[in-house]
Amino acid sequence: MYEQSEHSVTVIFTRREELKSKYATQLVELSQAGINVDCPCTLRQLEKNQGDVNKVIEKMSHRREKKEKRTELDTKYASQIAQLEADGIKIKNKRCLARLLEKADGQVDVAKQLISEWKEKKGKNREYRHRHRNISPGGTTAQETHGAASCWRKRREFSSDDIENLKRLRSAGVYGHPMKILAMYHECNESIELTKARKDHEREMRNQQREERSLKRTLLAEAQAGYVAINNREDWPRDIEHVYLDGNNMMFVVNSLRRLCLNRAGKKTERAIAEIASAWNEQMHIPNVEIIFDATRQLDQIGSVKIWSAEPTHRTTDDMLVEIARKPENREKNKRTIIITSDRALAVLLQREGCLLMKPYNWFAHCVMVLAPDLIRYEELTGMKTEISTPTTVKIRYDFDELVHRVANIDI
Repeated sequence: MYEQSEHSVTVIFTRREELKSKYATQLVELSQAGINVDCPCTLRQLEKNQGDVNKVIEKMSHRREKKEKRTELDTKYASQIAQLEADGIKIKNKRCLARLLEKADGQVDVAKQLISEWKEKKGKNREYRHRHRNISPGGTTAQETHGAASCWRKRREFSSDDIENLKRLRSAGVYGHPMKILAMYHECNESIELTKARKDHEREMRNQQREERSLKRTLLAEAQAGYVAINNREDWPRDIEHVYLDGNNMMFVVNSLRRLCLNRAGKKTERAIAEIASAWNEQMHIPNVEIIFDATRQLDQIGSVKIWSAEPTHRTTDDMLVEIARKPENREKNKRTIIITSDRALAVLLQREGCLLMKPYNWFAHCVMVLAPDLIRYEELTGMKTEISTPTTVKIRYDFDELVHRVANIDI
């Protein structure tokens, strides 16, 4: 027992040191922001939020505010709490007393009344649960159903033949739940060899599925890490010659475009995305910008943006993008190609071909940075929104709907 406990402590310590080295830069920023970096929960929050310092600051600040509020209430109503305890009022959680006193505006008599009402309600709930736990759906009590349960347990008891078969199966290396093993044994015409072969096959299938899931998670994590992040206008990668937009994937990022699409105005949605891309490229001057939809008849070029339909040559946009990326003449070009999509399965395939990836949200955000910087809003810890970024800024909001209204003249 002692060795096991010591091993657990060692594992925890090792894990903590790994996190400290992994988030060394973030810990410095948090320390400068006044966060206690020695607290284990700080490392947990960093790991949970993937190193996002702003989110950690927000959560830790909220936690500190709650703690300060509790301390303030305890100090404010210390005499009333002492009086309630002297009068025989006992509640395990002292915070409840402070909250009730706050609700009662510090009046002890009112607080006593609230406590008695709370205890009465709690007692009724306990009585209700106790009563319904002891009554089965058929209306019989637990004692009445005890006999039936005993009969059911007797039915599940193994016969001497079952026990003998289980011994033979165990000696042959067949392990598992006894009832399931016996059922499988009977399905295999009571053949130990067939039962063992079937059990081994099932085990291999489970292991294979587990490995496939693990590989899929790894690939998806790599694809997620491979997305290009856009925090400023200058974050756009240099020397990009080709940009492909997964049209159908981009219809559901902006609220107004999503409503258009769901209201069966797909043509307007497609044109709006193309017009935004055209206006954006007028500022970016990228040689080739193309949008691919699963199926569209609007193939007219809008500005410098070309529009393609995956059908009838391809089943979906994904198939067309993968085929383009896998062309031999594009192997070198892929390094200077960005594909805008949030489809992680597609991202895995494209990343293998050397393409750069960006999520539609980040692309729309860059459109706002390029075309309408005044639509950027900075949300601070206090919840107030300003147009000037400050060190306490934790979130940046983009008014995509207004961007669509300005560029494509669509307002829903």
